[in-house]
Amino acid sequence: MGAVLPVESQVGVDFCYPCGCPLAGIRLLIITMTASKTRFSRKLHLAFGAMLAITLALAWYFYDSVQWFEHDVERIALANSVLNSHRLLAAQTEQQLALIRKSIAAEKVADLPQWQENIHALRATIKQIRSALADRTALRGADFDRHELDDLKVLENLVENIITSGEAIAQALDAADHEAAGAEWEALYSSGTAELFSALMGDTLVANVKEVADANREAISLSRYITSVLPLFMLVLAAVTGLVVWFFSRSLTRSVDVLHTGVRAFTNGDLMHRIPELQEKEFEHLREAFNTMALELAGHRTSMHDSNVRLEAVVDERTRALKSSNDMLAMVDENRRKLLADISHEFRTPLTVIRGEAEIAMRGNDRTEAEYRDALERIIEQVDQATRLVDDLLFMVRADAGEPRLKVRPVSVGNLLGPVCNGFIANAEKSKVELLQSFDDENSVVMGDAGRLRQVFAILIDNALRYSEPGDTVKVVLERREREVVVTIQDNGIGLTEEEARQAFQRFFRGGKAQSHAHGTGLGLPVAKAIVEAHRGSISLTGEPGKGAVATVSLPAEDKLKAVA
Repeated sequence: MGAVLPVESQVGVDFCYPCGCPLAGIRLLIITMTASKTRFSRKLHLAFGAMLAITLALAWYFYDSVQWFEHDVERIALANSVLNSHRLLAAQTEQQLALIRKSIAAEKVADLPQWQENIHALRATIKQIRSALADRTALRGADFDRHELDDLKVLENLVENIITSGEAIAQALDAADHEAAGAEWEALYSSGTAELFSALMGDTLVANVKEVADANREAISLSRYITSVLPLFMLVLAAVTGLVVWFFSRSLTRSVDVLHTGVRAFTNGDLMHRIPELQEKEFEHLREAFNTMALELAGHRTSMHDSNVRLEAVVDERTRALKSSNDMLAMVDENRRKLLADISHEFRTPLTVIRGEAEIAMRGNDRTEAEYRDALERIIEQVDQATRLVDDLLFMVRADAGEPRLKVRPVSVGNLLGPVCNGFIANAEKSKVELLQSFDDENSVVMGDAGRLRQVFAILIDNALRYSEPGDTVKVVLERREREVVVTIQDNGIGLTEEEARQAFQRFFRGGKAQSHAHGTGLGLPVAKAIVEAHRGSISLTGEPGKGAVATVSLPAEDKLKAVA
């Protein structure tokens, strides 16, 4: 902690700088900043150097003053603590003597819990005083409170004598020996313990009150000292700051005005304007940067105009694409709602049939075994229909999750496709539609699940027959193309639009004509697509309204394998 001069010795102090007194330093600063050949950076360094020196001096002054003020505050706090603790000790001792007198008068121990609590409080207060005196001694010096420590020892002995006499009186009263209790009380007062304690406590309280007053007086003296010197520091700092601001303002006005004029010209779009040379070398880099910026902006403005034209065209195109996507999403949502309704309907039909057949079978008391068997067969048929629907939905969910669970083995597409076509001949004849088969390579083999591939071909042929008119032709073609096996199912039925072909593989989507032409759930093509893609193949659908549709399935071909299905 730096030494602080007494208040009287600090009035009128003239602080010194490395270059002389404050006025000499300020004069040197003015001469340096007004010199025309001085670089602007040197002016800046000198100005801020002077301000830094004054600021550091002010900081040191406050740091030293605050340390002393903290010392005085701590001294006041400790003095008050010692004073209050002595006052508390005096009150507690008087309370203990009052309890003893009350017990003598009542010839029994009065308020024993209060008696014991007061004894503990007396000893705790003595410890508190000793701790506070130790802290004050550490603050003020090793010998500062030695006499008070000695007085505290005497007070502690007197308090212990009072406590000991009180305990002897309590024991005598408990034994109903009132004469012994009275004798002990007389001995306590005849020894002068109480009078000595009161006299010594009074002197101690007077000394502590004086210590508190001295500490407060020194703190007030220090605060007056701080407030008397602070204006001097603030005046010097304000004067230097004002000079720096004035000289820098005068030095910067011309350069800043020129730069401002140039920037304003650039802002107004005059990119051909050029800022002239400036006296301060530091601003030359800024001038060159502004001029270079204007030159580059002039070039960028032309290219930006062209880019904006192109960007507007792209934005228009993207807007149209976004609108188309939004329309598609709306259509998908509508199809989803229709799909949910169709699923509900598809499940409701077999469940209704099952319930109806079961109720009829249960109500019939005179039915034959054949009638019961027919009812059970119809129930099983409806259960199979619902099971197939659930199985298709579950397969699509697993395929979306990457777990289609296929039983993969070498499969001859020709051997698989032929029986599927033969299974639809009866339906084709019933609908008066001709079903034609053309297999260029019946030995084409793929790795796949025979049951699922059979389901794909059945879905496509069934769709082709459903949406064909009497007299139309459905043609099934199998051919080998390099590393692919391609199956094409072509019809010349009601056909479909390009938008319907694009959405045909969405779940539960059905075109407008398809809904009125034939019953369905809209799950066939999505299931077929999921199965084909699970086999690492592709499926597509094309067509025109009134001119039929073409469904194409491409599967990776396998060579040198023996088909097992």
